[in-house]
Amino acid sequence: MRNSLFHLYTFCNKNKLLSTGIAIAVFLLLGFFATRISFQENINQLIPSNDQSGITSKVLEQVNFADKITIIVSSKQDGSPDDLTEYANAFIDSLETNCTPFVAKIQGKIEDKNIQETIGFVYANLPLFLDQKDYIVIQNKLQKDSVAASIAADYKSLISPTGIISKDFILQDPLGISFIALKKLQQLSVGDDFELQNGFVLTKDKKNLLLFVTPKLATNETDKNTLFIKNLEKIRNNLNLKFKGKVGMTYFGATPVAVANATQIKADVQKTSIFAGLTLILILAFFYRSITTPIIIFIPSLLGALFALAVLYFFKGTISAISLGISSILLGETTDYSIYVLTHLRNNKNVKLLYKDITKPLLLCGVTTSISFLCLFFIKSEALQDLGIFAALSVVSTSVFSIVLIPLLYKTNTKLFVPKSNVIDKLGEYSYHKNKFLIASIAVLLIVSLFTYSKVTFNNDLSALNFMSPELKTAEKKLEDIADFSSKSIYLATYGKSYDEVVANNNALFNALEKNKNSKEILNFSSIGGIVFSSDVQKQKIQEWNTFWTSQKKSTLTGALIDEGNKFGFKATTFSGFHELLNKQFTPIPIEEYLKVKSFFLDEFVSQKNGFYTISTLVKVPKAKRDIFVNKIKKQPNLVVIDRQQTNETFLGALKTNFEDLVNYSFIAIFLVLLLAFRKIELVIVSIIPIMISWIFTTGLMGMFGLQFNVVNIIVCTLIFGIGVDYSIFMTSALQKEHTFGKSELPSYRTSILLSVATTILGIGVLIFAKHPALKSISLIAIIGIFSALMITFILQPLVFHFFVTNRVKKGKSPYEIKRLIHSSLSFAYFGLGGFILSVFGNIMMKILPFSKKSKLMGFHYLLSKFMGSVFLTYPSNRRTIINKPNEDFKKPAVIIANHSSFLDILAIGMLSPKIIFLVSDWVYNSPVFGIGVRMVGFYPVSSGMDNGVEHLRSKVEQGFSIMVFPEGSRSEDNTIKRFHKGAFYLAEQFNLDIIPVVIHGYSEVLPKGDFLINGGTTTVEILDRIQPNDSTFGKEYGERTKKLSSFFKLHHKKMRQDLEGPNYFKKMILNSFDFKEREVVQAVKADLNTNLELYYQLNKCIDSKARIAHISNDYGQLDVLLSLQEPQRKIDSFIADEWNKAVAKTNYILKKRNIHYVENELELNQKKYNVVLFSDKNDLDNLEGICNLAEKVILLNAENLKESILNFGFEVDIEIDNLITFKKKVS
Repeated sequence: MRNSLFHLYTFCNKNKLLSTGIAIAVFLLLGFFATRISFQENINQLIPSNDQSGITSKVLEQVNFADKITIIVSSKQDGSPDDLTEYANAFIDSLETNCTPFVAKIQGKIEDKNIQETIGFVYANLPLFLDQKDYIVIQNKLQKDSVAASIAADYKSLISPTGIISKDFILQDPLGISFIALKKLQQLSVGDDFELQNGFVLTKDKKNLLLFVTPKLATNETDKNTLFIKNLEKIRNNLNLKFKGKVGMTYFGATPVAVANATQIKADVQKTSIFAGLTLILILAFFYRSITTPIIIFIPSLLGALFALAVLYFFKGTISAISLGISSILLGETTDYSIYVLTHLRNNKNVKLLYKDITKPLLLCGVTTSISFLCLFFIKSEALQDLGIFAALSVVSTSVFSIVLIPLLYKTNTKLFVPKSNVIDKLGEYSYHKNKFLIASIAVLLIVSLFTYSKVTFNNDLSALNFMSPELKTAEKKLEDIADFSSKSIYLATYGKSYDEVVANNNALFNALEKNKNSKEILNFSSIGGIVFSSDVQKQKIQEWNTFWTSQKKSTLTGALIDEGNKFGFKATTFSGFHELLNKQFTPIPIEEYLKVKSFFLDEFVSQKNGFYTISTLVKVPKAKRDIFVNKIKKQPNLVVIDRQQTNETFLGALKTNFEDLVNYSFIAIFLVLLLAFRKIELVIVSIIPIMISWIFTTGLMGMFGLQFNVVNIIVCTLIFGIGVDYSIFMTSALQKEHTFGKSELPSYRTSILLSVATTILGIGVLIFAKHPALKSISLIAIIGIFSALMITFILQPLVFHFFVTNRVKKGKSPYEIKRLIHSSLSFAYFGLGGFILSVFGNIMMKILPFSKKSKLMGFHYLLSKFMGSVFLTYPSNRRTIINKPNEDFKKPAVIIANHSSFLDILAIGMLSPKIIFLVSDWVYNSPVFGIGVRMVGFYPVSSGMDNGVEHLRSKVEQGFSIMVFPEGSRSEDNTIKRFHKGAFYLAEQFNLDIIPVVIHGYSEVLPKGDFLINGGTTTVEILDRIQPNDSTFGKEYGERTKKLSSFFKLHHKKMRQDLEGPNYFKKMILNSFDFKEREVVQAVKADLNTNLELYYQLNKCIDSKARIAHISNDYGQLDVLLSLQEPQRKIDSFIADEWNKAVAKTNYILKKRNIHYVENELELNQKKYNVVLFSDKNDLDNLEGICNLAEKVILLNAENLKESILNFGFEVDIEIDNLITFKKKVS
């Protein structure tokens, strides 16, 4: 990928005019399609959906109480109820005059014509407003004395001054049956806290008057609504001044709250943006010494955003405007990519090196961050899903645009611009991971975080994120006081697919609420359920009317009315209208007829949109009984409970779970991507552990400071998570690069990260000074998250990498691999724990078992030998071979001698027979783990001296035990055999014992001296023939035997090595020495070994075991390593022309164990003489003849092109096999 991008850069740099034209065309094309996309402004898209929240959302979209503005007109000391109504009339007039474009409806004033209309409607549909209880009352009114009393009362009303008003009503309904029905309309109000005066709704104390304004515009259209609120505020101020001292007005509602939020957000963003922008420009200009650099930084981000919008236009066509607004926080991350490229260019000024170093980590950052944003799909919120797609596309494309465009746009003149270390550079150069105070502080905070991170809760209360001005807070408090703050207002909404269905559902709810009210579970409720009925219920009520009014009953009543009317001079036809009512054929009426009656305000209860119908009901419930009531009532079918708590639970209750899933899935996805990129689980762990710990750190600090997650700041968490991943990837890349090339890379990468922190903090963290709670919440999380990621990346991540890699390499050991580390730890744990248990168990058994001491000791020896053998079974990749041609059974005591290069040699010998006594070192003898057992079985510490131990060992020999001695005295650090000491041969002579040579091979590679990391491999233990005491082949006395047996041993060991160490024997060890280096290095080494191992095997035969070698090569040092592993006593001076290859070769940990030296230039080789000059590089040298003359022997390996030249230097071909040619000096 990096080569393709570099070729693209080269092409653009050579064809600037063409490239500029293409770039402008791409920009215009992306801009054109990006501007074609349509925006959806539904705020509900932000809220996560599920089956229940989907219904709730649909209900909330069309219920009519949500967006109303409540106008509270309150009297003061000198005010009266008349002043209240006068103020209200003046307000309505002003509103109708000045705010017509913004106001859909004003409620709260009831006109006389509306009252007449209501009475007429009820009279015309009287059966629908009566129930069985009402018919009992009517039956009582039909009694003769009741009829007489009603007529008398009617007569008095007609002759009174109010008779003109009541005349028509009395003539149509002399018994006042309509009044019974009209009382049902009280069900539309809640309680007795309000009353009508002069057509307005006043509180009972006549101190407050309420009006309700329905805006034309949606709440989220804050730009237009701002003008509306300004006009409303102007009207309020004018009227408050006019009625000063008498009446004042406040208002509250979703629209003024939304406007206040939008205004505050704009003010906060403007103030902080100006400060952040100027500061950022100054920092970047200061750091890069260029005023144009801050502009260049934003170009890839802009193109990335346009690309994302263009792609969305083709595949989706729309995007949530909310998600696009939220995505502005991406700028803090996408500009980081430009900063990474710019900083690298500034420090190195080598574009090719830039692409080599930064392409992989930068693109990897883009991919991992985009994946973390795509995980937003697990939150079922349309706006957040849109954000995930847009952010993913934007981040990935920006990473590509940054690596392509920045090198073309950013030019440095090395003559004029020589970067000097500034404050930021010095901060980047500081080794934070070496500061013990910082490490201790991180450790303490991390421990505390483990106890506090679980305290972080999720705040479901959306209102806590609203900005409320003091005026709005006062109005809200006043409204709560008027509405009886001791009780809770809850809206219930039934829904259905038709008016009839929803009305039927509402009737069922009404009946349930009646029962709740009677049982005092609720205080009261406002519902149309008692006056608006489904068609079936209407038919039933009409049937009840018809059943009640029998012909006889109607005839009797008609006669009684005429008789009683005659007494007061009424005509027989006076009440004909009432007689017609009794004989009227009533039919069910559609809901549209109800909606025509304005005084019912049914449009406040009933709504429909796209075939979805709702009816709402307001319930007053004591606060203490709220939860019980809600849990009970929401079991009603087709019902949605709407109050702040329930709505938040419905919409946001699952958000915390969704967010936890988001984090988990993000970790999994990023883990897989990093594994695919690094191909080493250890590097993934080095990268992922800081991410996980920084997350714990962030949540732990939140828990410490009592901060909560909410629907807004969890979105920022995704961004912070992505930034933390970026930091971790770049730090891993820097550490890997240092390990690969041995050059300090951390300062440059740390500087880039520090600039990233500065831009992000200035972009988001500066909002800490905002007054809006949502913005402040975002900034707090951003600051904590970014600094957590920064501290963990700078302090902990290098320590983790040093643990796995650097510290091991410095000690000449292979880096840790997780598999080997875990397996080795388990094997050693088994050995240590098993040895301790066996020692303690054996010691106890020796005291309590009723057998002879000799039998018990033999039993323990047997267990110990089997335990030693079982240790090898814990590491199955270690393949063991035992060669026992003499069929030695160790029954006859002898002195066993073996070469010693690994701790495992002891176990390899001990498992051969239980009748072996070891001469051990002090640490084994005094070990707290297995020292008890060692002492109990009679092992002897060599530090006590051979002379002092003769009698002890003699007794063991007499008991039939053989004595095991490693004649070298200590372990060899390689696979060579060191000088033998005389002790073993002295004991053999003293006790007149046979000597059994045991040659061990392979354990020096499986478990080298000084290490505990076990490597898989093949090991061989060969038992040779016994050497009798009288066998003079190896000398007569122990001193002579020591020398001759040492030579014999070394020869046999050399032959064993030749037989067992084939071409692939050291392949794994060589590859392990390149562990954690950059992938291209590892692949090159692997490819070379796969191709040339057979050739290298033949090469080894052509070079003496103790040769001094001058090697001219151009590889990564793998051949030097192989030659030194094959024969540890070789001394190699190697010249690698390519500086990067040489740097890689110098960092190999095997150089700590072998005699390999890399010269800086070929002239250094002229200062020494060599046995062999080896050429494995085809490139010709200026001083080729001089180099060849440094030795009597020259070898060409895959460098046949140099053959003729070397022949001309006085050499002749000695051996020629495939690509291997050896030369020797011609004899003159």
